[in-house]
Amino acid sequence: MIVTEQDHDRTSQRAALRRLRIVGATALIVGIFLLDTFTPLISAVAVFYVVPLLMLGDVLTSRGLRLLLGGLLIMTTFSLLFDHGPAPEFATLLRYCVSVAAVSITGFLVIKAMRDRQALQDQAALLEVTHDAIFTRGLEGAILYWNSGAEHLYGWTRREAAGQAPHSLLQTEFPEPLETINAKLRAHGLWEGELVHRRKDGSRLVVLSRWSLTASRAGRPAVVLETNTDITASKDVEIALRASEIRYRNIFNTLAVGIWEHDFRPLRAALTELKARDIGDLRDWLNRNPDFVAQARTLIPITDVNETALKLMDVDSKAAFFNSLDELLPAREGTFVDFLVAFDERRPYYQAETEVRNRRGDLIPIIVAITLPVPDGDDGRVQAVVLNIAERRRLQRAFDHAKAEAEQALRAAAMGEMSASIAHEVNQPLAAIMTSSEAALRWMNREPPDLAETREALADVLDATRHATGVVKRVRKLVSRARPETERIAVDQLAGDALRLVAHDLERSGVVLRADLAAPEAHVRADRVLLQQVLVNLVTNAAQAMTAAATVSPRIEVRTGLSDGRVTVDIIDNGPGFDADSAKRAFEPFFTTKSEGMGLGLAICRSTIEAHDGAIAIVSEPGAGARLSIVLPLLEAAPAAVV
Repeated sequence: MIVTEQDHDRTSQRAALRRLRIVGATALIVGIFLLDTFTPLISAVAVFYVVPLLMLGDVLTSRGLRLLLGGLLIMTTFSLLFDHGPAPEFATLLRYCVSVAAVSITGFLVIKAMRDRQALQDQAALLEVTHDAIFTRGLEGAILYWNSGAEHLYGWTRREAAGQAPHSLLQTEFPEPLETINAKLRAHGLWEGELVHRRKDGSRLVVLSRWSLTASRAGRPAVVLETNTDITASKDVEIALRASEIRYRNIFNTLAVGIWEHDFRPLRAALTELKARDIGDLRDWLNRNPDFVAQARTLIPITDVNETALKLMDVDSKAAFFNSLDELLPAREGTFVDFLVAFDERRPYYQAETEVRNRRGDLIPIIVAITLPVPDGDDGRVQAVVLNIAERRRLQRAFDHAKAEAEQALRAAAMGEMSASIAHEVNQPLAAIMTSSEAALRWMNREPPDLAETREALADVLDATRHATGVVKRVRKLVSRARPETERIAVDQLAGDALRLVAHDLERSGVVLRADLAAPEAHVRADRVLLQQVLVNLVTNAAQAMTAAATVSPRIEVRTGLSDGRVTVDIIDNGPGFDADSAKRAFEPFFTTKSEGMGLGLAICRSTIEAHDGAIAIVSEPGAGARLSIVLPLLEAAPAAVV
């Protein structure tokens, strides 16, 4: 409490008045004693000792008053003996007794009043200690008392509040008419309720107010003791909690997933009783006792659901919803045992995919997720989040069907691409067979026939026939999904054979073909037909790209070599090259820059090279040609034959 200068002045004035009363009372006592002792007055002068007693009644302590009373009685007795001796007359003795009785009675009354006043002051001090705002007022009148709690709570000092009408000062907002409140107060002597007050600074307060009416006495009006406790913070918390509850309810009811609330306490009690029987492993016991599992489903009542759950289960209202899990789970639901084990082990979270039966009896696939209560937590309100996955399953089936169709289309496209490549490869040996056969006929028709040249031409026919046979054989194995035949292959020989197959076509297209085969001892383990097809495809693609771009003096160079224990095969051209995006995506299925291409050629090449534990990459800049580099693992040299 802040002490103002005015309060300090009042305290100084009270101290000065107290000193003045002590001095006056002392002078009066001395005067009465002298008058009673040394004058011939025959009246009971000592009776006037009651005056200083009354003057000092609210100044001295209880002990001080008792000492003063004793001193006055001694002075009265001394005056009697000094003036009249040990045997005074009856009338004098009677006046002495009257004086002693008057002083004694007055002294005792003053001491009692002082004690009562002290008790009241102690009670008032308690009122000052409390943090509640306490003041007294007339039933219809002004403020009589205003404690320090009221000063602190409202901001007005005692001096400012005294004499003010409290409801005007505090701008009180009542929960009901003031006349009704006063009528209840008069009828019962007590009223309690919540009021809204305003502080001195204008801020709003909510208080719990208790009014106690002290009945009026003769000549004294009735007094109301008003005690106000600040509950603004708790009301704010209550309002926030109510708003939070409303928000929770809104979220609960409007979520796009179903939510229903369970009471797991009966299930917890049943499991606790069950484990007390020392059943061993719970999961094993539950699998051997399906009757208990079925009963456990009836021990889980559903206490609340949201609107989404009602729609999911085809139920009109919460009151008509299923009473327990047993009513909505299928008879042979397979995940409930897992849930019972998780619940018993107090796992923090449980999720499963299962099915429920709606009100029409339709089975609905769902995902259910439950945040299980912690140990010593509340098993009475546990929410389960339920997600309808029927649409997801339908989309998954549609996706799987579309994927199967796409894979079928991919296989068909791959077969088309492969057929075109095979046709190209078969055409090459067929053309070679035709050319060599015509040459053999010409050599035979000479006179005399040139048998050496004829033999060489027929050998070429035989080689071309073997290659065509290998291509056909490879196609049959691909269709039948037989394991590829791998063999030890000389890389330079393989590259040379592939270039011979495309040399005629490149020559007709005006493309210069150059071979720089620098790995004569390098061998790999591979499928000859597949690797040869890769080289043919890459060289053919390069030639087609240069023809489409009208490249001046088109040329292709094929190089072989060794690098870090691996075999490299590079196909280099001086065509348009690849831009950055095309180089990055060139090996993706169905990516193509050709107007009539399917985009599978390079994808098949990459898969073939990777199937041989190799890698293929593009190094290119737009307008500066391209280099496709193949890297294959080098096969160790075969051991020398023992002679």
